[in-house]
Amino acid sequence: MNILLAVDASDASKKAVAFVGRTLASCTGDHSVTLFHVVESLPDYLLVRSAETSDGNVFRQVADELNASNRVDGERLLEQTQGILTSAGVANSAVCTKLAVRDGLPEAKKVVAALAIIEEMRGDYNVVCVGRRGTSATAGSFPGSVAEKVLREAHGKTVWVVD
Repeated sequence: MNILLAVDASDASKKAVAFVGRTLASCTGDHSVTLFHVVESLPDYLLVRSAETSDGNVFRQVADELNASNRVDGERLLEQTQGILTSAGVANSAVCTKLAVRDGLPEAKKVVAALAIIEEMRGDYNVVCVGRRGTSATAGSFPGSVAEKVLREAHGKTVWVVD
């Protein structure tokens, strides 16, 4: 069984990681987990006009530092999540990590994560696992926007939505 486990810093994501850890620790046979996290970067088009000003280099430096910081945070999250899975009994060799860096879309932040997950889940995965609500979760009985988009596009895939 090949599992794509989309993770972020939300409580629902932590519950999804724990669920996958418990499930795989009690399974026999071959299985693998790909931990997948999406970080957003500032798109270059936001800096085009600032490059024409005397402060253009400062804006570029700030953007580069923010992008690097986001990437480091994403890598740290994946490393910590991999540790949680191995502590639950999943073999370290059965876990791999993928960090997707995508240009942020200010008008629709969660669309970026959903599109990246949907693109990745077209790979050789039997199961896609997501938390029901992300980091900007609001109370409610319906899935968050990323989970909902993943469910809608998961043709032929089994999806575990963990709350």
